[in-house]
Amino acid sequence: MADRIGGDAEEAPGDRGRRRVLHLGAQGSALRTQEEARKTKQEASSGGDAAEHIRARRLADAPDVFSRKNSGVESRANRDKLELKSASDGSASYAALEKKAELYEKLCRGELPDEDEVYCVDFFRKNVNGNGAGDGDGADADADADAMVLAAKLIGPGRTSALMDRDEHKRFVREVHEEASEAREKASEFKLRRREQEAARRDRLRQAYLRKQLDKLKAAQQIQP
Repeated sequence: MADRIGGDAEEAPGDRGRRRVLHLGAQGSALRTQEEARKTKQEASSGGDAAEHIRARRLADAPDVFSRKNSGVESRANRDKLELKSASDGSASYAALEKKAELYEKLCRGELPDEDEVYCVDFFRKNVNGNGAGDGDGADADADADAMVLAAKLIGPGRTSALMDRDEHKRFVREVHEEASEAREKASEFKLRRREQEAARRDRLRQAYLRKQLDKLKAAQQIQP
């Protein structure tokens, strides 16, 4: 019994040291394994971040085909805005009406030459009902819009052309057409009379010249012996 206890006492320090070494070796191996796992994870994370960074740079450097604009888009957009504004406030229609009124006055005074046909306006090219199938030859939106603006102006401020009675609008357009036709007829008659007067004046001048020449010949014959 004493020998066994003594033997255990003699072996105990070595066993304890061996166990301590084994424990430290296992702990160091675990620490190395954890460090390697941490490094592997860090490298993978840094590699993923680098890949994401490269991918983001490529996307940033790539041209955006949807944001690219064609040449002349802004100018066309500005022109469309101006046309829409002029159509909404009626400035284009008023300008066309003023031009037609000026031509109408010149037509009544007979100041337009014979070869000038700009005053020949067909107010019935577009059907007044707006269905596109009528007696007109095409779509004369200018004449129809001008007539609508005039009608809206006549019924007073604060009203719109949509509130105007369609029959009244049709009658108004017909009256304008009849007045334009009468003006063309009067201008034609005036020009015809002016041509006749010019022809008569030229004939009188020619006859006066011939009489004067004849008188000179008679006077010369009387002077000769």
